[in-house]
Amino acid sequence: MTMLMTENSFTATPLDCEVSNRKRRRVEDGVDNTLETNSTSTATSLLMVNPVTQQFNRQNMVAPDFNCSAVLHNQITRLQLSSLFSRYKAVVLFFYGCDFTPTACKDLALIHNHFERLASFNTLPLAMSTDTEMVHKAFLTQPLLGFIPSFPLVSDTTRSVSRHFNVINSETGLAQRSAFIIDSTRQIPFAT
Repeated sequence: MTMLMTENSFTATPLDCEVSNRKRRRVEDGVDNTLETNSTSTATSLLMVNPVTQQFNRQNMVAPDFNCSAVLHNQITRLQLSSLFSRYKAVVLFFYGCDFTPTACKDLALIHNHFERLASFNTLPLAMSTDTEMVHKAFLTQPLLGFIPSFPLVSDTTRSVSRHFNVINSETGLAQRSAFIIDSTRQIPFAT
């Protein structure tokens, strides 16, 4: 059996090995052959199998049933993950660094541009950062963004959700850009 594995900084299983920003390995019956290496620094890295092409037991990562403040249509409200599944088949949780940055504007614009496509799959996008709901509300009133999102901006001020998904930048304390698809059983079939 042959599996193609990719190492990333935000995936499930930590291992001590030589890493690069991205390294591919072919594992054949317990024999590990490195296919591509960009650097040879030694550090703790994480392994992830592309779930589209391979199946790999990641010990069934489950999303926490978080209850966070969110801003939707310029109104502050509470949002609980489990209550969303009465209306939606899945949730795509997007993490981004912080409001009032060009990167946040681009990320939110991409989500906004694909909102209708996600809605056609009965899926709700959530954009989460470690900013407070008041910062989200102020961000939405600025002309910097240029549109009012049709999806909630969720506040993870305690960083508990970001820590669960292992997306906290240890230097800045902000969430790193990533996305997780969460199905109605709170299982995570895909993460980037």
